[in-house]
Amino acid sequence: MNGKTVDKVDLKLDEPNLRYFHALYSKYLNSSEKEKMVIGKTVYPTAIAPDHLMKELPYVNYEDLLKEKDGLSTYAKRARLWLKKMQAGTGSSMTRTTYLAKIKGIKPEEVKIGSKGTDLFIDVEDKLVPLAEVQILQGIIDAESGTYSKIIFHDVVSSETKKAIDDIWKRKKPELPSNCMHFKDIVQAHQPTVDEDDELSTNRLSPGGHGFIAVDALSVARSEQDLPERSSKDLVCVIGNGEDLGSTPDAVMIGWVLKNNVPITMLTTEKTELDLKGGQIALVKGQGNSVHVTIIERAQAEEAGQLELFEKLGLRDGDRKAFFNTNVAVLNYDVLTPMIEKLVSEVGEEKFLEVITPDLMINTKKQKDKDGVTRAYKQMEGALGSSLLNLDKFWREKYKEPLIHFINIDRFNRTRFFSPIKTPFDFFLQFFSDRFHLNTKTMRLEDKRKGKLPIVIFKDDYYNDVENTLNAFKGCKVLDLDRLYIEGRVDLKSRVLSGNVEIKEK
Repeated sequence: MNGKTVDKVDLKLDEPNLRYFHALYSKYLNSSEKEKMVIGKTVYPTAIAPDHLMKELPYVNYEDLLKEKDGLSTYAKRARLWLKKMQAGTGSSMTRTTYLAKIKGIKPEEVKIGSKGTDLFIDVEDKLVPLAEVQILQGIIDAESGTYSKIIFHDVVSSETKKAIDDIWKRKKPELPSNCMHFKDIVQAHQPTVDEDDELSTNRLSPGGHGFIAVDALSVARSEQDLPERSSKDLVCVIGNGEDLGSTPDAVMIGWVLKNNVPITMLTTEKTELDLKGGQIALVKGQGNSVHVTIIERAQAEEAGQLELFEKLGLRDGDRKAFFNTNVAVLNYDVLTPMIEKLVSEVGEEKFLEVITPDLMINTKKQKDKDGVTRAYKQMEGALGSSLLNLDKFWREKYKEPLIHFINIDRFNRTRFFSPIKTPFDFFLQFFSDRFHLNTKTMRLEDKRKGKLPIVIFKDDYYNDVENTLNAFKGCKVLDLDRLYIEGRVDLKSRVLSGNVEIKEK
């Protein structure tokens, strides 16, 4: 494929975004047919991986780390924790216009959608506070308690979400203690797409996925001016979701990273019935005796005709735990920086960027252009985990050792570190129901029924709207709810739902 040359398009991208765009577009131009991932033949998710392959996966179980809690927490006290929260996406699958208009006292047409972390508000001591601000409060508490030596805040935003984050920092900066700092933010820009003539186009612009954050985090390891205080000393970076109050590892995890000089850690959790569609950690047998780690996604299993098997992995009798990817990563720059410098000195800058570029995902979208014609555009995207694991694969091939380690969290501790808000019902469950409690002394969620989250299925887009869902379930008790299936629109205010509940309204 030829494609329009980049120099003919006015990209208007800063250095981090330009670097990422070039990397993705290069993969597009050089893409070829990939071998299908066949479960049990070419790829082995942890649930069914043979023991000899599992030995190639360096991981620890979180419940085992808790046995060393006091000692590991001591190591964490020296860490400068660099919190990179992903606030760039607008979470368009959750409609929030009516909800925000009501909270802000404005007309719906005046609402400007930001990130979920800035658009979802909770009651903190009789004050409505956006979740992004609660994340900041959480970090301040950790700093003041001495859990870490310093907390460094760094937001990943977009042009659509930057103002909302900036407004929060205008309020919070004067309140920061001496061992907290707001470093800066990084703006993830929208980039050109590929049109129906296979040429670059700016008619439609789109973000390139959270692989951008991984590529940037790995690239800045060699750039002192891009590090807080221009030092990697005891600098531990955490990448997590902006609306998920559990997306910061605790002192036990950070202490383990520091004690064992682990360069990169990915957090996984035990797959449950809620996780049928998400990515799973798997091992791949390469040529000879080589083994590398990957993430197998639902779409890949579906392509191989193995969707049912993929969904059941880890849930069947006799299966080992399936490691479900949480999209939380920890980078220990004291260890990582010299390793990357060694690699770049041997392979060069261009090859290094190629190595850390995530696998390309094409997301085709249609839109009506200004001339009234509807056209299809290919959005080029990449994932955080893919970028990190591509580096790990190359490192294994070149140096015959793994780079990335994993901490796997059991289902009992899952919600402490993985409580994403993907739907309005998730928001209700965490902050408006009797299932969770927000501890305002720690600014962390406490699960009142650990180990089993309800499976919820709605057959109406009505519940994609935050205001609709909060109204429908206001005062509803769901502590003992196992499964909820609803067809139609219901009013369950102040009702008690327990066990398996099925409602069909005409």
